[in-house]
Parts: sequence; C-alpha cells; structure tokens
Amino acid sequence: MESHQILSKPKLGFSASFREAFKILFNHPKFISLIIFFSFPLLASLLAHQILLHPTFIHLLKLLYHHDPFIPQSILIIIECKGPATNCISDATPSPIKTFNETLSQRFLISTLLFSAIIFFLDLLNTIATVSISAAIYGGNSPMGFKEMLVQVRNMVASKLRGSMETSLCSVLLASLTTLGLVALSTDFFYMTKDISFMSMTDIFFISKVSIFTLFFGSLFVVLLGKYIEWSAVWNMGIVISILDKNLGYIAIGVASYLSRGSRKLGFSLMMVFFVLKVVFGLPCLYALWNEGSCGVLGNVVFVSLNCVGNVVMWVVLMVYFYDCKREFLEKKVDLENNQKKAAEAVQQ
Repeated sequence: MESHQILSKPKLGFSASFREAFKILFNHPKFISLIIFFSFPLLASLLAHQILLHPTFIHLLKLLYHHDPFIPQSILIIIECKGPATNCISDATPSPIKTFNETLSQRFLISTLLFSAIIFFLDLLNTIATVSISAAIYGGNSPMGFKEMLVQVRNMVASKLRGSMETSLCSVLLASLTTLGLVALSTDFFYMTKDISFMSMTDIFFISKVSIFTLFFGSLFVVLLGKYIEWSAVWNMGIVISILDKNLGYIAIGVASYLSRGSRKLGFSLMMVFFVLKVVFGLPCLYALWNEGSCGVLGNVVFVSLNCVGNVVMWVVLMVYFYDCKREFLEKKVDLENNQKKAAEAVQQ
C-alpha cells in the first residue's frame, strides 16, 4: 500500500479496526478458502499436541499442587525418620521426586520440543499467508483468484520466511521472559499461602501481614499482566512489519514500538479481547482435563478450531492496526514538514 493510499483512509478506532477486519474476512470467500487450506496442517498439529501432551502437563500441575518441588515431602520425612521403621518411607512408596522424573521423561521432553517446532513453523506459514493476502485486499488491489493467492503466498514465503522467523523468535523470547515473571509471581504467592492453617488466621497481625503480602504481589501480577498484553501488540506488530516491510528481527519490533507510541491504548484494547477469548474458550477444556483427565475428542476439536479462527482474526486485526499506526505516523510527519516550511518562509520574510 502506498503512502498516499494510507493517508486517504480515515483513522480507525477499536470498533472500526474489527469492522475492517471482518469486512476482509466475510467479503472474500476465496481468502477464507486459502486460510482453511493453510490452517488445516496447523489444526492437525495443535490437535495432536492437545490430545497427546496436554494431559501430561495437567498431571505435572497436579503434582506441583500436592508437592512443593522446592521442599519435597519425601526428603523431609526421611530426614526426620528417627523412630521405628514403620514411621519411615518404604521403597514401595512413590516419592514426589521419582514421580516428577517419570513424568518429565526424555521422550516427553523430545516430543514437546518436536511438536513445538512443528507448530511454530506451521503457525508462521499461516501467519504469512493471512497477513500478506489480507494486506493486499486492504490495500485495494484487484481481486485475486485462489491460484493467484497461492502464487503470492509462495513468493512471500520465499522472500519473507527467514526474516519473519527471526522476528517471531525474538517475539517468543520476550513473551517467554514476561510469562516466566508472571508464573514466578503466581507460584510464589500460591506456595506461601496454600498451607495457611485456619488457627493462624485468628491472629490479627498475621492477617494484616497476609493482606499486605496479597496486595503487593497481586498488584505486581496485575501490572505485569497488563504490560504483557500491551507489549504483545508491539511484538506481534513487529511480525507483521517483517512480513510487509523490509525490517526484521529486533529492528522490526523496535519499529513497531516507535510507530505505536500514540496508539498503545488501542493496541492494548485489541489484544485484551483476544486474551480474554482465549481464557474463556480454554477454561472448559482445562477444567475437564483437571477433573476428568481428558477433554474429549469433540472438546479438543472445538477448542483447537476456535483457537485457529481466533488467530486468523487477530492477525487481520493487527494488520489493520499496523496500517492505522503507520497512517498516523505519516500524518504527523506531513504536519511536521508543513510546519517547518511555514517556519522557514516566515524567517525568510
């Protein structure tokens, strides 16, 4: 899309961004066919990952819930075992450490890494196809047939795959570091409060101490979660830039941060919608895994399908958001150049 075409469009807000995205999706059935074509391998990989590995993750969470890995109960009982043999742990009793080692087997770790690599690559291909074709439609290009879309996606993959992968890895790294902070805050708070006895809650000093502790760590968690949602708009826009522009890697993320300076609230609002939808759609399956050990074939298919549809909508919305930020940046640049010309003319006079 050229600069004058960007400036010719009005500035969009929250509802207008979604309206433009849905207009692209609903008014171009061939584009939907292309997305289904590229999403099918990703959906199959996500479904296999969901069915084969997610129950193991839930089992690990249950182990962490019942046994603090930093203070294993088996070690404490063995150290304190000074009486008769009946008070000691027998060899037949499975210890938490043994259970963790059996669950986190080498085969499980290799399978997790393999599935993650496959899903990452297929998701990147799907993202390139979604962003490139939706941007061409949004830019007002002539309608393309299905074969023409495939040719354009092939050319985009050949020219943008390396740069997009580099930007995606940077985005995943930044998101993982932030997620580790969120997990650390929630885990520390959970282990420090889950074993509080009812009798200790009668102590007023203890109650005030727990209240201050809860308020402090709860506030940190909420602030960091809000920044994570806001930053995710910047990181994902960096991926969009690496597909539609020449920048890549951390430079693309830096450009995204610079372009979105005046639209951070809009980016936060857009990403908040998708974050809430992922949580809402994922809770029923997570509840079934925790209580029943399985989400069921239908539940897994519905969850993975909704996840794929949500990702497609998210990338189209982010493409619109990127052009909106770029349009605002160019408008400010034009205004600044006009003001400088007026100032230079005033000085000459």
